[in-house]
Amino acid sequence: MTHMKIFFVLCILAISKAQSNNRLDRAIDSFLEVLFEDAPALKDEVTRLAGVVDKLATLIGTLEQKQQEQTKQVLDKIEEVEETMDDIKQCTCSKRLWVFRVAVGRYTLNFEQAKQKCVDNGAVIATPNQLEAAQAYGYDQCNAGWLSDGSVRYPITMPRWGCGEGPPGVRSWGNPAKTKTYDVYCFKKPN
Repeated sequence: MTHMKIFFVLCILAISKAQSNNRLDRAIDSFLEVLFEDAPALKDEVTRLAGVVDKLATLIGTLEQKQQEQTKQVLDKIEEVEETMDDIKQCTCSKRLWVFRVAVGRYTLNFEQAKQKCVDNGAVIATPNQLEAAQAYGYDQCNAGWLSDGSVRYPITMPRWGCGEGPPGVRSWGNPAKTKTYDVYCFKKPN
Protein backbone atom coordinates (compact mmCIF):
# COMPACT_ATOMS: atom_id res chain seq x y z
CA MET A 1 0.00 0.00 0.00
CA THR A 2 1.18 3.49 -0.66
CA HIS A 3 1.56 6.02 2.15
CA MET A 4 -1.56 7.86 0.95
CA LYS A 5 -3.70 4.73 1.14
CA ILE A 6 -2.37 3.92 4.61
CA PHE A 7 -3.05 7.47 5.74
CA PHE A 8 -6.60 7.25 4.38
CA VAL A 9 -7.23 3.95 6.19
CA LEU A 10 -5.87 5.44 9.40
CA CYS A 11 -8.14 8.45 9.11
CA ILE A 12 -11.14 6.18 8.64
CA LEU A 13 -10.08 4.17 11.69
CA ALA A 14 -9.61 7.33 13.75
CA ILE A 15 -13.06 8.57 12.80
CA SER A 16 -14.56 5.17 13.60
CA LYS A 17 -12.80 5.20 16.94
CA ALA A 18 -14.25 8.60 17.80
CA GLN A 19 -17.76 7.25 17.20
CA SER A 20 -17.47 3.70 18.51
CA ASN A 21 -17.90 1.69 21.69
CA ASN A 22 -15.18 0.40 24.10
CA ARG A 23 -14.80 -3.10 22.59
CA LEU A 24 -14.28 -1.73 19.11
CA ASP A 25 -11.95 0.93 20.58
CA ARG A 26 -9.62 -1.77 21.94
CA ALA A 27 -9.54 -3.59 18.60
CA ILE A 28 -8.79 -0.36 16.72
CA ASP A 29 -6.11 0.60 19.28
CA SER A 30 -4.38 -2.77 18.82
CA PHE A 31 -4.48 -2.45 15.03
CA LEU A 32 -3.13 1.12 15.18
CA GLU A 33 -0.26 0.13 17.51
CA VAL A 34 0.95 -2.42 14.95
CA LEU A 35 0.73 0.11 12.12
CA PHE A 36 2.38 2.92 14.08
CA GLU A 37 5.43 0.98 15.23
CA ASP A 38 7.44 2.21 12.26
CA ALA A 39 5.73 5.60 11.74
CA PRO A 40 5.39 7.69 14.96
CA ALA A 41 4.72 10.89 12.97
CA LEU A 42 1.75 9.22 11.32
CA LYS A 43 0.40 8.28 14.76
CA ASP A 44 0.61 11.90 15.86
CA GLU A 45 -1.31 13.03 12.76
CA VAL A 46 -4.04 10.42 13.22
CA THR A 47 -4.36 11.37 16.91
CA ARG A 48 -4.68 15.01 15.93
CA LEU A 49 -7.39 14.14 13.37
CA ALA A 50 -9.27 12.12 15.97
CA GLY A 51 -9.26 15.22 18.21
CA VAL A 52 -10.64 17.29 15.34
CA VAL A 53 -13.43 14.74 14.84
CA ASP A 54 -14.28 14.94 18.57
CA LYS A 55 -14.43 18.74 18.37
CA LEU A 56 -16.68 18.54 15.30
CA ALA A 57 -19.01 16.12 17.08
CA THR A 58 -19.26 18.53 20.04
CA LEU A 59 -19.91 21.45 17.68
CA ILE A 60 -22.63 19.50 15.86
CA GLY A 61 -24.29 18.73 19.20
CA THR A 62 -24.20 22.40 20.16
CA LEU A 63 -25.65 23.45 16.79
CA GLU A 64 -28.44 20.89 17.08
CA GLN A 65 -29.31 22.23 20.54
CA LYS A 66 -29.37 25.82 19.25
CA GLN A 67 -31.57 24.74 16.34
CA GLN A 68 -34.02 23.08 18.74
CA GLU A 69 -34.15 26.24 20.88
CA GLN A 70 -34.77 28.44 17.83
CA THR A 71 -37.43 26.08 16.54
CA LYS A 72 -39.22 26.27 19.89
CA GLN A 73 -39.06 30.08 19.81
CA VAL A 74 -40.55 30.15 16.31
CA LEU A 75 -43.32 27.71 17.28
CA ASP A 76 -44.12 29.79 20.40
CA LYS A 77 -44.34 32.94 18.26
CA ILE A 78 -46.62 31.16 15.75
CA GLU A 79 -48.89 30.09 18.62
CA GLU A 80 -48.98 33.67 19.91
CA VAL A 81 -49.91 35.00 16.46
CA GLU A 82 -52.62 32.34 16.08
CA GLU A 83 -54.12 33.33 19.46
CA THR A 84 -54.14 36.98 18.40
CA MET A 85 -55.79 36.04 15.11
CA ASP A 86 -58.47 34.11 17.03
CA ASP A 87 -59.12 37.22 19.12
CA ILE A 88 -59.32 39.38 15.99
CA LYS A 89 -61.85 36.97 14.49
CA GLN A 90 -63.93 37.18 17.68
CA CYS A 91 -63.73 40.98 17.74
CA THR A 92 -64.78 41.59 14.15
CA CYS A 93 -67.64 40.63 11.93
CA SER A 94 -68.00 42.22 8.52
CA LYS A 95 -65.43 44.86 9.57
CA ARG A 96 -67.50 45.81 12.64
CA LEU A 97 -65.84 45.94 16.05
CA TRP A 98 -67.30 43.96 18.92
CA VAL A 99 -65.27 45.61 21.66
CA PHE A 100 -66.84 48.79 22.97
CA ARG A 101 -66.39 51.28 25.81
CA VAL A 102 -69.03 51.88 28.44
CA ALA A 103 -68.92 55.01 30.56
CA VAL A 104 -71.29 56.71 32.98
CA GLY A 105 -69.69 60.13 33.01
CA ARG A 106 -65.92 59.83 32.97
CA TYR A 107 -64.07 57.33 35.15
CA THR A 108 -66.91 56.49 37.53
CA LEU A 109 -66.87 52.66 37.61
CA ASN A 110 -64.93 50.48 40.03
CA PHE A 111 -64.01 46.97 38.85
CA GLU A 112 -67.22 45.24 40.05
CA GLN A 113 -69.45 48.02 38.67
CA ALA A 114 -67.55 47.84 35.38
CA LYS A 115 -68.23 44.10 35.00
CA GLN A 116 -71.92 44.71 35.77
CA LYS A 117 -72.18 47.51 33.18
CA CYS A 118 -70.97 45.05 30.52
CA VAL A 119 -73.59 42.51 31.62
CA ASP A 120 -76.25 45.26 31.55
CA ASN A 121 -75.25 45.86 27.91
CA GLY A 122 -75.50 42.16 26.96
CA ALA A 123 -71.73 41.69 26.99
CA VAL A 124 -68.81 40.61 29.15
CA ILE A 125 -65.79 42.58 30.23
CA ALA A 126 -63.17 42.40 27.45
CA THR A 127 -59.86 40.56 27.79
CA PRO A 128 -56.53 42.28 27.08
CA ASN A 129 -56.16 40.16 23.91
CA GLN A 130 -59.59 41.25 22.67
CA LEU A 131 -58.72 44.91 23.20
CA GLU A 132 -55.36 44.45 21.47
CA ALA A 133 -57.06 42.73 18.54
CA ALA A 134 -59.60 45.56 18.28
CA GLN A 135 -56.79 48.14 18.39
CA ALA A 136 -54.93 46.28 15.64
CA TYR A 137 -58.13 46.47 13.60
CA GLY A 138 -58.40 50.24 14.11
CA TYR A 139 -60.24 50.79 17.42
CA ASP A 140 -59.09 54.05 19.03
CA GLN A 141 -60.23 55.46 22.39
CA CYS A 142 -58.41 57.98 24.55
CA ASN A 143 -60.16 56.73 27.68
CA ALA A 144 -58.78 54.24 30.18
CA GLY A 145 -61.05 51.30 30.98
CA TRP A 146 -61.11 48.14 33.05
CA LEU A 147 -60.33 44.76 31.45
CA SER A 148 -61.07 41.24 32.69
CA ASP A 149 -57.62 40.72 34.25
CA GLY A 150 -58.05 43.78 36.49
CA SER A 151 -55.79 45.96 34.36
CA VAL A 152 -56.71 49.40 33.04
CA ARG A 153 -55.83 50.11 29.41
CA TYR A 154 -56.90 52.00 26.31
CA PRO A 155 -56.35 51.47 22.54
CA ILE A 156 -54.62 54.11 20.40
CA THR A 157 -54.30 53.85 16.63
CA MET A 158 -53.57 57.55 16.07
CA PRO A 159 -51.15 58.86 18.72
CA ARG A 160 -51.89 62.41 19.82
CA TRP A 161 -51.15 64.79 22.64
CA GLY A 162 -52.82 63.76 25.89
CA CYS A 163 -53.27 60.12 24.90
CA GLY A 164 -49.88 58.73 25.72
CA GLU A 165 -46.62 59.11 23.88
CA GLY A 166 -45.15 56.70 21.38
CA PRO A 167 -46.36 54.53 18.54
CA PRO A 168 -49.87 53.11 18.15
CA GLY A 169 -50.79 50.36 20.59
CA VAL A 170 -52.67 49.58 23.75
CA ARG A 171 -51.59 51.86 26.59
CA SER A 172 -51.60 50.42 30.11
CA TRP A 173 -52.14 52.03 33.47
CA GLY A 174 -51.23 48.78 35.22
CA ASN A 175 -53.41 46.97 37.76
CA PRO A 176 -54.79 49.58 40.16
CA ALA A 177 -56.84 48.81 43.27
CA LYS A 178 -60.25 47.50 42.17
CA THR A 179 -61.92 50.29 44.15
CA LYS A 180 -60.44 52.95 41.81
CA THR A 181 -62.76 54.23 39.11
CA TYR A 182 -62.38 54.18 35.33
CA ASP A 183 -64.50 53.36 32.28
CA VAL A 184 -64.78 49.75 31.03
CA TYR A 185 -64.18 47.91 27.75
CA CYS A 186 -66.79 45.26 27.01
CA PHE A 187 -66.95 42.46 24.47
CA LYS A 188 -70.08 41.19 22.79
CA LYS A 189 -69.99 38.24 20.42
CA PRO A 190 -71.73 38.77 17.09
CA ASN A 191 -75.18 37.20 16.77
